Amino acid sequence: MNAARNATTALPSAIVAPARTADWGDRALARTWRTFGMLCFGIGVVNAFIPLMPTTVFLLIGLWAYGKGDPALRERLLSHPRYGASLRLWVEHRQITRKGKVAATLGIGTSLALTAWALGNKPVLWAVACGLIALVAFIVSREEPAA
Repeated sequence: MNAARNATTALPSAIVAPARTADWGDRALARTWRTFGMLCFGIGVVNAFIPLMPTTVFLLIGLWAYGKGDPALRERLLSHPRYGASLRLWVEHRQITRKGKVAATLGIGTSLALTAWALGNKPVLWAVACGLIALVAFIVSREEPAA
């Protein structure tokens, strides 16, 4: 055993250094994914209370980023008592409950109404309306879970 220890310590630093560099790179990448996940998740939580941007999209992107940078935190979010079931339903089956579809459609409709009120009848409103109608069509077309 002592001979093996001496053999590893006798290796030139050039041979050992790439392993440390790769390890550092992996940690930096994981840290980047965690940071991106925290940013998206934070935006999603803030938008749950201040409806500036969509909440669910940011939560899902944050969940995806956590899967790359911190799988334990991703699992913790998927097992959350309030939001975990809906997140897991989307991640595993790409399904949305009827209640979720109704809430999303009402939120998007409210957002469109506020945008129309703020902008008036301008071409940008029609572009936003087309995008939101396409989003509602996508949400409504998703499969619902079996009862």
